[in-house]
Amino acid sequence: MTAGEVAGAEQQLQTLRECLMAHEMAHFSSILQQLASARLNASQALELEAFQLLARAADVTLVPDELLMPAKSLQLQAQTEQHPLAQAAALRALHWVQMRMRLHHAALDSLAKAAELYERCALPRLVTQMRAARCRVMLSAEMHLELQQFCTQMLAQPAELTPPIHVMLLDYAASAAYYLALEEGDDDGAAALWRDCLARRELVLQRAREHGLDSQECLALLNLSMVTATCERAADCRDYMRQLRAKFGRDGYWEPWLVLCTLLADCADADANVEAGAREPAWQALLAYDAGLAGDTLSSARLREITLQAIRRYGRRWGYLEQALQATIRQVAMERRHKRELATSLGETLSAVMERPQLLYQNALLAQHGTVLENSLVQRNQELNSALATLRQEVAVRQATEEALQLAHDRLEQQVRERTADLGEAMRSLMQQEKQLGLSRMVVGMAHELNTPLGNARVAASAITAQAEELRRGLDAGALRRSQLEGLLDNVTQGGELVDRALRQIGQLVERFKGLSGQTTQEPATLFDLADRLRFCAGNWRRGLQARGITLTLKMPEQLWLHGYPGTCQVVFQHLMDNCLLHAFARHDGGAIVVEARAGVDAVVIDWIDDGAGIAPEHLSQVFEPFYTTQLGRTGTGLGLASVHSMVVGLMKGQVTLDSVPQHGTRVSLSLPYGEAS
Repeated sequence: MTAGEVAGAEQQLQTLRECLMAHEMAHFSSILQQLASARLNASQALELEAFQLLARAADVTLVPDELLMPAKSLQLQAQTEQHPLAQAAALRALHWVQMRMRLHHAALDSLAKAAELYERCALPRLVTQMRAARCRVMLSAEMHLELQQFCTQMLAQPAELTPPIHVMLLDYAASAAYYLALEEGDDDGAAALWRDCLARRELVLQRAREHGLDSQECLALLNLSMVTATCERAADCRDYMRQLRAKFGRDGYWEPWLVLCTLLADCADADANVEAGAREPAWQALLAYDAGLAGDTLSSARLREITLQAIRRYGRRWGYLEQALQATIRQVAMERRHKRELATSLGETLSAVMERPQLLYQNALLAQHGTVLENSLVQRNQELNSALATLRQEVAVRQATEEALQLAHDRLEQQVRERTADLGEAMRSLMQQEKQLGLSRMVVGMAHELNTPLGNARVAASAITAQAEELRRGLDAGALRRSQLEGLLDNVTQGGELVDRALRQIGQLVERFKGLSGQTTQEPATLFDLADRLRFCAGNWRRGLQARGITLTLKMPEQLWLHGYPGTCQVVFQHLMDNCLLHAFARHDGGAIVVEARAGVDAVVIDWIDDGAGIAPEHLSQVFEPFYTTQLGRTGTGLGLASVHSMVVGLMKGQVTLDSVPQHGTRVSLSLPYGEAS
């Protein structure tokens, strides 16, 4: 999770932590949904699960007994994994379940533990909130007078209270006054309590609206509706109900209470109406509502208590004495049952108090074991400190060793850099020497190859000059005979032919020199059939090969298209054929040449194979160098394979490889890329 995701989730969780009552979770359902789909760490995920359980605990349609074990399991998981905020939230959910089950002592204990956890996390506002949350337990336990005194005590210190907690305390003080008024037998005393209750309810509504506390505004409107209905102020009751439904809708926990408020308002209107028969519908509706609450569950106990109180009041006024008496009997039975539940809860509390000495004894034993463990830890810490000192010494030695190694490494790197620089200089010098040697070899080869035809041309030119002078002398003397003239002309013709042959030989050598540059042609690249070009060359070679008893076999498809230089390819094939005739089969006639051409993945592959004399291993690495030949001065010029390599690699961007075994032949492999138009 990123820091922004953690902070965003923490802000939303803080909003949930500041919820005062479980039913307020209905106002934060969107936050619960957003957090359910957000990325949370382990603590945040557990805390969210606890608040989701708290929202379920507020649902009156769910049986609280089924939520008790999940709440306890969640609290133990958070405690085991040491997530205090999640544990506090689980205790809050557990407290609400325990309160619904009327386990008041356990609910107070859960609140106290939650407050302790919030105090440990330095959240004083939440500590005060957990202290104020005791009000709901006291109200559930029907400790109305004690609740009123507790609220008065906390309201006397407003500086420590946040607006939500201040409003909550006012609300519970009003609730205490409400139930005390219902229990009050004296009308004057009850009237004072009703006035106090109504004033506090109106103050709660005012403060909730001032501070934007929607959930408490909703509760204040509901309570004002109930108080005004009980005080028989029907118009005010309906006005408060209208405000509640206008802002918060009709789907919520308040709807059953508003139904009762409507019935009480109808009864108040009927009581003010003196017409005969006006009271009967309101009375029957009130009785039907009471029958629907006959289950007397925890969620409807308060509703039925108020309903029975209304039946008693209006029954005495309207003459329904029998129903009023039955309502009184049912109310007494309910109070007895509630007293028994409270007594059971008190008994469990007393049992816990009786078990306290045993718990204190166990705590003392734990403290003793803690002392022993602490002494053991002190000894262990001393051993660890000694080991740490030894480790620090070893670390110091290792650091000194590493510094020495680093220094040696730096020196070695400097030596390597210096040696590399010297080696680079030596390599440059060697390359310069190799280039000079290659240039010298080329110059020597060119001079050797050109000297022979140039010498022949000079001899022929000298002979022609001598014959011309002889002819001139004969003409001057007037003694030139016809036979002598024909002889001189024959000699001049032969000399001219010798000069022409020498010049053609020089031209061929020049063309081969040009082939070394890889730029032997100015022809544009074009799409051509390489197989057709090979068949054309083979036709030209066929007669000369037959004269020497050499067979030529072509193995290739009918068509082999390539985007390249057809003229250059023909020159390459001619060089390869000349190489075979001049070297492979130089010492004997007869033999075989096989040319295999095929389409590869990225290039056309040509294998030129002969079964001639082969090449000795010591010459293989030099066969592509210009003027390198083992027959210099006899037949070879040393330019054939060098030109092949230059044209294939330099011009056609291909590859040339050569394999040879003496007396078993040679294989030259060409790889020619398809080119752009392939």
